[in-house]
Amino acid sequence: MDKTDEKPLGIKEAAELTGYSRGYIYQLIHWGKIPYHKPTGGLKSRVFFKKSELLDFIYHNKKSADYEVSEAAEAILNGDRTG
Repeated sequence: MDKTDEKPLGIKEAAELTGYSRGYIYQLIHWGKIPYHKPTGGLKSRVFFKKSELLDFIYHNKKSADYEVSEAAEAILNGDRTG
């Protein structure tokens, strides 16, 4: 599915997808921390989300497990900087 073909999600669906409360979703919007869309005209208070953008948001700040850090360090020590 092309990202432009995604069905827009409302606050309730965004909260269900992320596991955050609706109030916290509104806080993230206010703080400029979560991607959202606000169409011009129509209902002024409505905001919409794309599922793909919410998933990118959720997974954007991965913390590596100890074994991943160890493997990367070992690769660097062995001269393989692509690891």
